[in-house]
Amino acid sequence: MNNSSSAAEYYKEVLKQDNTHMEAIACIGSNHFYSDQPEARALLQTASSLAPHMYEPHFNFATVSDKIGDLQRSYVAARKSEEAFPEHVDTQHLIKQLKQHFAML
Repeated sequence: MNNSSSAAEYYKEVLKQDNTHMEAIACIGSNHFYSDQPEARALLQTASSLAPHMYEPHFNFATVSDKIGDLQRSYVAARKSEEAFPEHVDTQHLIKQLKQHFAML
């Protein structure tokens, strides 16, 4: 689906059938994130708890938390992303950036 709003509508329909469908929750959360909607963080946190073995929800939650200044939660989520996918370059970059910030405190 090329249109993010129609994709979000599709995933909302999926959630009506299965309110624990992690991919639908994560996609809606990502859509909210990219359109600067505050619901993104809560949806991504829910997706992370439903699929702790997947790196994407953890990484996206870490990114959102970093952007709003919640660096501690960002770091915790980034470490969970790293556990799920140690080779993920963006996660490694975020962890490095957060460690540098913490070292300055």
